[in-house]
Amino acid sequence: MKFIGVMSVRYIAIVSILFAGMDNAAASIADTGDYLTSQNYIIDGTQSTVTYNPGTISVDSNGSGGFSPSVTYNVSGTFTLNFNHFSWSNPSDWAQITNSAITANGLPSEFNLPSFFSELTNPVQFAGSDSPCSGPKTADTYCSGYQSGPSSTLSGQIQDGKITLSGYQPNGTYYWGGGYTYNIVATVVPVPAAFWLFATTLGFFGMWKRAKR
Repeated sequence: MKFIGVMSVRYIAIVSILFAGMDNAAASIADTGDYLTSQNYIIDGTQSTVTYNPGTISVDSNGSGGFSPSVTYNVSGTFTLNFNHFSWSNPSDWAQITNSAITANGLPSEFNLPSFFSELTNPVQFAGSDSPCSGPKTADTYCSGYQSGPSSTLSGQIQDGKITLSGYQPNGTYYWGGGYTYNIVATVVPVPAAFWLFATTLGFFGMWKRAKR
């Protein structure tokens, strides 16, 4: 009987790990009230763009010229969106992008989606920046900081399995307007049918064990 009990716990753990990448799945820490929900997205390359402003001045041999023009690229790729609830932070709910992989021919490799925490202003919208005092912190935290240039910014909205992201990311020539402005549209990565078959099999196995007891 003890052996069956241990096996059941292991099967529950396996199912919990597998569900961690699904919409509305959560890994809970019961004693703190903290939890994390993750979802993978794939970027729609036909609707997603990054505009790069070099922030440089080009002058020819005659002394004429001006600022280098901005270039817009269509981008594709994938990323993971995490929803974090921190019981020790006020506000408590934050979004964070991880595992981002951006593909675009000609776009400088320094660009990627930001990984800083953005505050969930309501269940389907979030916004944030990498300014020194942004991000989760305890109620009694005193924060002060200095930033010599502009912040990277991010805002997002989720609706019907689709997410839109927009923001700005400065580069080293930000004082001449240099940086990246992006507008990303992405959709939820579907869960493979094989996963559901596996999860159903585990559930059937558990019911069969209980019936035998």
